[in-house]
Amino acid sequence: MSSSRLASALALLSSVSGCSGDPQPSAPGASARRTAPEAVHVEGRRFRDGLGRELLFRGYNAKVTPLFDVTFDDGRRPTQVFPDFTAADAQRYEQLGFNALRLPVNWSGLEPQPQQYREAFFEKLAEVLTLAAAHHFYVIIDFHQDAYSKEIGEDGAPLWAIVPPPEELLEGPYDDSRRLSSQVLAAGFSFFDNAPATDGRPLQEAFLAAAQRVAERVVGHPWVLGFEAFNEPVVLSTDALDAFHQRFAEGVHAVDRDAPIFFEPPGTRNQADRARQPEAPWAHGPGVYAPHIYTAWFSRPSQDNWASEDPAVLESSMLLAEAEAAAWDTPLFITEFGCDQTVERGPRWLAAELDLQDRLLASSTAWIWAEAGSWGLHDGTRQERSATARVMARMVPRAISGDLLAIERPTPAQLRVRYRALTQPLEHEVSVADDFYSEVTVRCDDTPVEFVRHPGRITFRCPAADGREHWLTVQGG
Repeated sequence: MSSSRLASALALLSSVSGCSGDPQPSAPGASARRTAPEAVHVEGRRFRDGLGRELLFRGYNAKVTPLFDVTFDDGRRPTQVFPDFTAADAQRYEQLGFNALRLPVNWSGLEPQPQQYREAFFEKLAEVLTLAAAHHFYVIIDFHQDAYSKEIGEDGAPLWAIVPPPEELLEGPYDDSRRLSSQVLAAGFSFFDNAPATDGRPLQEAFLAAAQRVAERVVGHPWVLGFEAFNEPVVLSTDALDAFHQRFAEGVHAVDRDAPIFFEPPGTRNQADRARQPEAPWAHGPGVYAPHIYTAWFSRPSQDNWASEDPAVLESSMLLAEAEAAAWDTPLFITEFGCDQTVERGPRWLAAELDLQDRLLASSTAWIWAEAGSWGLHDGTRQERSATARVMARMVPRAISGDLLAIERPTPAQLRVRYRALTQPLEHEVSVADDFYSEVTVRCDDTPVEFVRHPGRITFRCPAADGREHWLTVQGG
């Protein structure tokens, strides 16, 4: 942990005790380096682009058909219904200043039959990455599951990869009680035991072969932030989870050697608000610790969905997440956080969590961009929740010419950033949402500077290039 992040964590602890177009395929087994200026790299506990600027990410999760696969061909009802992510969504995403999108993709949508990979999957993925390049946001390709499979739960693995075979095939609508059903738990445990699938291949080898097909299709695309291995794993052994993450990292890095690999703790962290700290750091190439934060909404014992509205009760989980990431010696990226946005305190919970992310310099993607339920930035009729948008679209230092050291917000319309400058001046980039900030001014230390305004962001240069600490300030109207 850097000294600045350690100081922030101790302070908190005391208070609570370029390139566009379709991705190009590569030759199977080729291992490529990321060379584009925009491409993301992990350097210690920081994200950097190819120019050396430190990156910080904010955004949402978004479901896209058919990448998120919850429908059936045999007449059964889908497990859920959701609005798609369109070109208009991508444009709005840019206007709000978001620079990262976590894209949940399902194994069943990619490989419905053993070793038969669906071309429509790759075509849709190419469309999303084209939108990302056009609208300046990065994409995390998240190999997602909820209750293991749509056949017995909500989404995830194909029918042929359920071991033992299901006792009963289900249909929608999905119910959370399925997460702990006997057939869901048995299938998940079989996966982490690497049992043989129905075609004879070990489950993890089959899964990794599918993930490599995806990596081969997108290798070299600068707007692919990285690959996430498995959503909210339910495991009996953390050793088995570590072994899977190592296997996944080695397999993807055989294709894209610089790709950040996002790995999660056991899914029970959502209830416990903490996970183990490893005895040794991550040692399998570029890695990113990616827990979920649902404090007071999923926590046990219950906190009645943050009925207290006390920001202090949220701090412990984030402090521990930072300590866990520090023990792994990786960046911290909260790939899911969120709550009910139809209640008055919903946006306030998001604001309190974003304050903690600022103080710990953590990146994040919220759950979720649009859904028929109550948690999305958009509701089921695609109407944007204005109070939620105003909270989420705060100014963010998304690319800093140097080392990001601290984020301060003296007022809701002012952002102050402390950083250690590079020895050559590069552009800073700050998210400034079109709807919420007008009459913008920028100061480097105490000197006003000119800037260029783009959709959802501004770019500018500060004169300092001396390796020392400096401040930049962005003031909105």
